[in-house]
Amino acid sequence: MRASTALHPLETALLVIAGAQLCFMPWALGTMQVWSQFVSLGLAVVAFVVALTNRHYRDDSAPQGNFKLVMWPKLIRFPLFWLGLLLLGYILTQALNPAWIYVREGRTWWLERIDHVGWLPAGVTTPYADMNAWRVLVIYGSAWLLTCALWVGVTRRTAVQTLFTVIVANGALFAIIGILQKVTHAPYVLWGLKDANTAGNFFATIIYKNHAGAYLNLVLMLCTGMLYWHFSRAERRMERTSPAPLFAFFSVLLGLGVFLTNSRGATLLLVVFTLVAFIGFIVRCTFYRTEGRNPWVMISLCAIFALFIGLGSYFLNADKAFGRLGKLWADGKADSSVASRTVARTATWDMAKDRLATGWGAGSYRHAFPSYQRRHPEIYLVPWNPKLRLRWEYAHNDYVQLLAELGLIGAGIVLAMLICGARHLIRHRVWLRPHLLFILLALLVTAVHAWIDFQFHNPTILVLWCASAALLGRWAEFEARSPSRSGFQLKPE
Repeated sequence: MRASTALHPLETALLVIAGAQLCFMPWALGTMQVWSQFVSLGLAVVAFVVALTNRHYRDDSAPQGNFKLVMWPKLIRFPLFWLGLLLLGYILTQALNPAWIYVREGRTWWLERIDHVGWLPAGVTTPYADMNAWRVLVIYGSAWLLTCALWVGVTRRTAVQTLFTVIVANGALFAIIGILQKVTHAPYVLWGLKDANTAGNFFATIIYKNHAGAYLNLVLMLCTGMLYWHFSRAERRMERTSPAPLFAFFSVLLGLGVFLTNSRGATLLLVVFTLVAFIGFIVRCTFYRTEGRNPWVMISLCAIFALFIGLGSYFLNADKAFGRLGKLWADGKADSSVASRTVARTATWDMAKDRLATGWGAGSYRHAFPSYQRRHPEIYLVPWNPKLRLRWEYAHNDYVQLLAELGLIGAGIVLAMLICGARHLIRHRVWLRPHLLFILLALLVTAVHAWIDFQFHNPTILVLWCASAALLGRWAEFEARSPSRSGFQLKPE
């Protein structure tokens, strides 16, 4: 009876707002500009308010009797609400207690030390348009508010699946636009946005190819989880048709998109994920036969899809991505890109050790790092022009940069959030549900990618990752909970 009832209007409104935010962000140049980050924050605030609004269930939506659903008890029992609030408060303290100030004269700039409260976490006062703690608060605040909104406001499994479907469909459309741009050799984003700072590295509307590859990988793996769930349900119900082939087609588009981004890390991680998923699917079809369905038919279909991806990659010249993988190592040494990132990681660790407890301040990396960068000429000097200097805005390693900016205290709060999430999934035995394992693997692959790049400094990837984690936790809870443990407060009317 519950499955046949429609979603509450407020829950539907939450899905519309959250879906609008998650669909908007990749199209807004990856949400790397100030204006798009404020739009994202505004949508997250509206979603949070809608999620906390009490719901009245009557008539057809309450076949067992009218009642009111009080939402706030679920929020205050959510550990990540308090930990996220603590993290934002920590960053706010750094913003209000600067130890250095950015000074500029002409084309020259430097940091000057100023008086501050020594026993409090300190930060750096820098221009907002470049990067500072206030801008980090906007980005992190969007992710935190949307995560809390989805955790509290999503009360039905069909709502989780609907939002995942919207995310996957939007990602497939994103991949189509990117493929068309590659085929037509588009010189600019969407063929006409000349002002976008792309430097030839864009894919669709994300201006950095490695971010585009990580985003498509994340959506592809979410798509795989939905594909498996629909396939498994069709088997259980002996249905002749299901949405599974549509999700399979979406996965092909997303996979081609990853190859065409020419992102070496994303391509390598996609290959690893594909092998794991394919082997797992073969094992499942071989040892878990249901309703007499022949597993070799399923394996043949998988082979046909793999052949389709291979032919599509060949005709679209996706072999360039694999060629770049081969260049990761040459003459026994890492190529210049990998070598420079290794040196930058070492220099960032030196930066972190100088203020290991409290960090330099959120958003301070690109301003404080040059003093450590000078110690390594290979990442500081421009070989072909001795008058120029390289500027590292990100460490290309999210974890070391997080430690450098927020210190052990801030990194410890983030680690506590991850531990709470892992504990929730373990408690609900997520390993017993393959479709949830695929989604969990999507989160883990993105986290691995962040070790060699700055994926979590892209708001699109960060917000989608956090939203997917919240939806994964709710889905696992829906499949294992009893009504008495829902976390909400029910009041009869």
